[in-house]
Amino acid sequence: MLQSQVAPIAYFCYNRPDHTRRSLEALRKNYLAPQSKLFIFSDGPKNEKAVQGVKEVREYIKSNTEGFASVEIIEREKNYTCPGNIIDGCKRVAEEFGRLVVVEDDILTSPYFLTYINDGLELYKDDDKVGAISAWLDPQYTVLGDKLPESFFMNVVHIWGWGTWWRVWKDYEFDAGKLLEQIKAAGREDEFNLGVKSKPNSKNLQLQAAGKICTWDYQLGASAFLHNRISLSSRYAYSNNIGCDGTGIHCGPTDYYKVNVRLSEEYHPLKKIPIELNEEICKIRRRNLWIKEFKNHSFIYRALRKIYHFITGKSKKSVKDSKS
Repeated sequence: MLQSQVAPIAYFCYNRPDHTRRSLEALRKNYLAPQSKLFIFSDGPKNEKAVQGVKEVREYIKSNTEGFASVEIIEREKNYTCPGNIIDGCKRVAEEFGRLVVVEDDILTSPYFLTYINDGLELYKDDDKVGAISAWLDPQYTVLGDKLPESFFMNVVHIWGWGTWWRVWKDYEFDAGKLLEQIKAAGREDEFNLGVKSKPNSKNLQLQAAGKICTWDYQLGASAFLHNRISLSSRYAYSNNIGCDGTGIHCGPTDYYKVNVRLSEEYHPLKKIPIELNEEICKIRRRNLWIKEFKNHSFIYRALRKIYHFITGKSKKSVKDSKS
């Protein structure tokens, strides 16, 4: 590790006791856990259906959080929603300590997760162009094989286990409509959408502004974009998501991430690299955005799928694309 004092952890949970148990057990096994202050933000139930799950989560975290430097549990008296809970918690921890590690209840971490995030936070603490340190490796990048560098910069913030600084978080804007207006006013909408004509990133902000989705991470990415910040990632996965099982809101059931991501069993010391976008990663993201939009909106693609379903007798559900 590159520093003597580690960043505090902002941990967010709701009503999934099994996910919380698995996530916290893995986090506790991190080599830097004994030196890390843990702040647990437990959101309140939004309806009667969620009451039991929230109760079980709170019973667990009150008796199973040993192994950290200190633990503070913040129980929300009402439902803040996922965005509200995370935004408030990150602001509180980042403003007090200057930097933080962010983990949600469906994130499984490698024992080296905290080491990696803390090294990144220390290496780039004075570089305002760096907006975040991401520990999750998106499987789409692995197509590069040995050409994928040990660490690289990208123009997206992967939030499945990440860290940032107060200097970045203070610029966070939740108002998606406002962000989109600023991007358009700057003449950067095409750049924001990676040149994809259907403007998928703009559409996400529009959906959020219209109240059709409830997110916070699209705004994180847009805020970083407006401040010309990029994020560091690694070819080694130090975190993964175990919540793509139908229990969450934003990710349906899929084994894609479980099968295609393996947590690193050793630590690869992080070295400082030039702060510039990896163009190969940008090309992969641009191509996959285009493919996703084609699948969602192409009449020809939908027609071919219907023909395939008719011939094979397979349901749409059985052949549904596993990648979100």
